[in-house]
Amino acid sequence: MPPFGDYSGVHQLNVSGIGLFNVLCDSQLAGPGWIVIQQRVGGNENFNRDWVTYRKGFGVPESDFFLGLEKLHRITSLQRFELYIHLVARNGRTYNARYDDFKISDEDNGYALSLGKFNGTIIGDGMRWSENMKFTTFDHDNDKYGANCADSHESGWWYNSCSRCYLNVPYEHLLWWNNGIMYLKEVKMLIRPKEEMKK
Repeated sequence: MPPFGDYSGVHQLNVSGIGLFNVLCDSQLAGPGWIVIQQRVGGNENFNRDWVTYRKGFGVPESDFFLGLEKLHRITSLQRFELYIHLVARNGRTYNARYDDFKISDEDNGYALSLGKFNGTIIGDGMRWSENMKFTTFDHDNDKYGANCADSHESGWWYNSCSRCYLNVPYEHLLWWNNGIMYLKEVKMLIRPKEEMKK
């Protein structure tokens, strides 16, 4: 996987099994070499999508988007990745959550989520409740809840029963972290090869 260094903006990535596709690179939030895999910046993108759409990805880099589960699986199967989540609270304060071994399984295993160790400036490990969970959409119910969490929260996610952070829900449902401790107005999820952090 090629390093992007200080490059920000849209760049092409070539991954075996998929070919060329565009990724949004970011070198401003947490140093060089990051790829944005999910973005909520107040746009009008609908995150209540079916399994096929989440597998492929949707949205545009200039607004809200989700890179795609199959792309995430293929990328994170190449080497070890870190996940960085940039969170902007409604009062404007910024926080982050970091995980040192982010990985998504293949489709046969439901694109299950692995995280590694947590650290960051945000209170509470909001993603941990989703670890090892398969992805759930309104037409693929893989959560542990009696009903479908993707239906009730109008968005796909690695739901357990259901979640302790809601980063894909509609804005009127309130984006939040760790069961509502932190209400959010902006979220970005970024990944970077672990070797990029070595100095």
